[in-house]
Amino acid sequence: MRLPTYFSVSKLLTYFVRWLVEYAYTMTVTIVGNVYNFGVIMLELLTGEPPVTDGKELVKWVLDHSTNPQYILDLNVSRSSQEVRSQMLAILNIALVCVGTSPKPRPNMNIMLQDAS
Repeated sequence: MRLPTYFSVSKLLTYFVRWLVEYAYTMTVTIVGNVYNFGVIMLELLTGEPPVTDGKELVKWVLDHSTNPQYILDLNVSRSSQEVRSQMLAILNIALVCVGTSPKPRPNMNIMLQDAS
């Protein structure tokens, strides 16, 4: 059987790693976990990094450096203009809420969409 050209084992593994990280923290699979995954995807876009690199978890790294958000952002994008940097920082704040270590304070996706617009 030949897989479609859009299928990527690395994309599948990336999704699986996100799910495993959330499951490891909560030991359950929930809708709130989808919010977590949404936050991880936003962090990937903001940093230009995959969710796990050489055993280093992106979420943990971002949370450890959240006091210096300029350090977190992908310089190739954030350097383009002050407006872009401001938008990236706003999205980073949303992503940090989504990937918080406790799932209870995470917003639902309807709130996330309202905040993002």
